[in-house]
Amino acid sequence: MHEGTVSLDQAERLRRLVTAPRGVAAEAQPSTPHAVSVSPEKARERARPVRLARAIAVSSGKGGVGKTNLAVNLAVALAAQGKRVALLDADLGLANADVLCGITPRATLEDVVTGDRSIDEVMVQAPGGFRLVPGASGVSRLADMGQLQRRIVLEQLMVLERSVDVLVVDTGAGIGANSMAFAAAAHTILVATTPEPTSIADAYGAIKTLVARGCRDGIHLVVNMVEDEAEGVQVHARVDRVARAFLNARVAYAGAVPRDAAVPASVRRREPVLLAAPQAPASRAIRWIAAAMSGDGTPGVPTEVRAGFLARLAAALSGRGSRRS
Repeated sequence: MHEGTVSLDQAERLRRLVTAPRGVAAEAQPSTPHAVSVSPEKARERARPVRLARAIAVSSGKGGVGKTNLAVNLAVALAAQGKRVALLDADLGLANADVLCGITPRATLEDVVTGDRSIDEVMVQAPGGFRLVPGASGVSRLADMGQLQRRIVLEQLMVLERSVDVLVVDTGAGIGANSMAFAAAAHTILVATTPEPTSIADAYGAIKTLVARGCRDGIHLVVNMVEDEAEGVQVHARVDRVARAFLNARVAYAGAVPRDAAVPASVRRREPVLLAAPQAPASRAIRWIAAAMSGDGTPGVPTEVRAGFLARLAAALSGRGSRRS
């Protein structure tokens, strides 16, 4: 079976795991009170593999480096490639992807966490052809979800993971437990930084935390607001050299996005820059990064999806790590 697929029976067992009452093993919960015979047709249907989304997390060691702007425009670029794309605004408590898309959602991830709405009910169509799961801005209790809330989110994410090709996850800035859990669960992690020394130091701190969680591959650095491509290459070389020396980990180079007046102008218009100014230098750079992340043969970019994002996130949130074995 391909690493990016799971059977329906496996998915059902995972659903029971994340929804089981605390302290009760999922496998100990029978799905029916008595044994039930299954027709050959039904058995084949259950055994049919379900294709799971590839998850790309966009993270950063600090705020103000353009992380959410990158996530939104990356989703636009991937959707333009013909992929079914969803953006999960997992910046719990300080979400603003909806603002950058010019959307005023009637329901958010908070409603999913509380169990009042499903993922399908809060998800909205965003400009550029992707679907957005809006986060809950300013709701501080979401930034520290309890076990019950985590189970609810995991159950709902199962629906999302099975309905799209690519899941872009906009994590919270910094190295908080939930932010790092969402990032570590992704198949590819984009750590955004700027050329400023403090931003580079914070990006390295995020990388160090991810490596401590078992992420020794799949970490890529995006250098935002560079003066030219050479500056991005230099920043990456510095971070990768330190990571190799002190963390025994490799950080791949995803690309650099130039400082571009079209970006703040598009933010003020509440429109992704790829739509507001498709030929702007920043737009071209983000499209190049999206092409690399799509696994089109670019060196250093894995083309195979391994274990599903949901299974890895469940392990990360439960403290079992998210190693890519």
